[in-house]
Amino acid sequence: MNSLVALFDPTLRFQRAYAEYLCARFRYLPFPGARVVLETEWIEPRGLMATLSQTPRLVITGAPGTGKTTTLVYLAVTAARRLLKNPRAPVPLFFSARPDVSLPYIYDVPRGLTLSDTLVARTPRLFFPRVFAEGRALVLIDDADTLDTETLRIALKEYQNATIIASAEKPLADFVEYRLPGFRDSEIEAFANKLGVTNAATFVASLKTNNVPRVLTSNPLTLRLLAYLWQRELALPTRRTDLFDAYVQATLSEADTLKMLGNIALDLQYGRPVSNGALAKSRGFLRAVKQRAVEFAHPLWQAYFAARALQASGLASLRPHLNDPAWREVILFYAGLGDATDLVLNLQSQGEEWLAARAAAHAFTLRADLRETIRQTWLKRACEGDAQAINVLREMHDERVVEECARELQSPDARTRQRAAEVLGQLQMDRAVDYLLPRLRDADAMVRETVVQALGRAYTDRVIEPLLVALRGDSHTFQADARMRCAAARALGEIGTVKAVPALVVALQQGTAEMRAAAANALKRIHSPLMIESLQSLLQFPDDELRQYAQDILATMNGDR
Repeated sequence: MNSLVALFDPTLRFQRAYAEYLCARFRYLPFPGARVVLETEWIEPRGLMATLSQTPRLVITGAPGTGKTTTLVYLAVTAARRLLKNPRAPVPLFFSARPDVSLPYIYDVPRGLTLSDTLVARTPRLFFPRVFAEGRALVLIDDADTLDTETLRIALKEYQNATIIASAEKPLADFVEYRLPGFRDSEIEAFANKLGVTNAATFVASLKTNNVPRVLTSNPLTLRLLAYLWQRELALPTRRTDLFDAYVQATLSEADTLKMLGNIALDLQYGRPVSNGALAKSRGFLRAVKQRAVEFAHPLWQAYFAARALQASGLASLRPHLNDPAWREVILFYAGLGDATDLVLNLQSQGEEWLAARAAAHAFTLRADLRETIRQTWLKRACEGDAQAINVLREMHDERVVEECARELQSPDARTRQRAAEVLGQLQMDRAVDYLLPRLRDADAMVRETVVQALGRAYTDRVIEPLLVALRGDSHTFQADARMRCAAARALGEIGTVKAVPALVVALQQGTAEMRAAAANALKRIHSPLMIESLQSLLQFPDDELRQYAQDILATMNGDR
């Protein structure tokens, strides 16, 4: 487009100013004690772009701290930069959902975008309606699960001509789910390098020797805290509450600041607004919001400080909130600060069995018989296919669970072995890999396939080479069949390793129809520039199906679909 036209066209001038505003607004991530530049710490989640290419309605899910908001922010900034280069590109609209507000109608979009008064005044009257009418709106809704069902339904109808990407802790109706996969070994090292950690490989090794659970190392927020402590040669905690405690002790020395943050956390937890007068003393734990108020840099910090503030008054002050989802993380941090026996029993008596089990998993101390009963109950549920039970066991990080599942791998019943392999894979504990690898030689084809799928969920890089062997179908190493090879392709796609690219390209060229489809999907998820040359060479082949696969993969990599 002619630069003079862009200069004098008020719509294009506003569009450019709006895109620049988004880039400036989201340049830094909120983090206590540090100024964090978004792009310097961004690690693209495995398979994100491939999933985005498949649907106009996507919800990014994960537990608190897994990077849902950061992912949306990165998508907003990426789209804004693309808009600066191409005036016809999609226009990102970032909304932070709140329980007490509704998303704006198309003709009232600036109200929900938290634009400056100056930028609102410069907004052409029909700018956003035209963006929606042209199908160029990229709507990003953070914390969409805080909206009630009817509010979200109205928004989906209002924004029906837009691409909508939301974040939530759980799946949403009418959305395709993309669950954030968490950091694997190679991504932990890459993240540590971006943080400036000296000898990142040694840091990764230290996490393992100190038995730091994957629920902490796979999570960007808690991994950053771990890296901070390791760089200062402090002990690496193995429980979330201990980790938050250690970070606060290392960054906050003033008792009055600690008390102030506890009081503010409780005020916010009770829904009382807090003025920004305390912002300067907060050491980065608070950030400013509209109307001269503050909020914590991350909701988990609010939950942590609220739990600490409640310690003095004991369980009585927490008991009225045991059934309130908004207090769930406060309850879990409270459990991690002391003996959680009474808390767990109270939760059980109020019918909150799942939260009681999670509190037991986070507990600093717990009555031994109660812990054992909960462990056995939820292990049984996990073996029966209960997804919530798997999450509980993962938070427990109890290797006895792995040992009990591993014994089931010796069962003469193939279905029992298969279910044990499924659970071991879902636990995502490194110890489970030791028991899964030998089962690649299982006599039953379904068990072998399930073991391959389980290895694809592992966070350790030790599984990559065995999966490559399974993909190639090396019969000298173990039994291999077509289904197992396809499962290996899918597993390597889940892992997202570039080491699999050569073997997957060969499978794409020479495999059966099913093998080709599995290899193509895996290559889309890996999304590495290292495979562009190989894919472009496939475009010269006479095989129509092969050329189409190569075109589709390249289009996904370029963001064209």
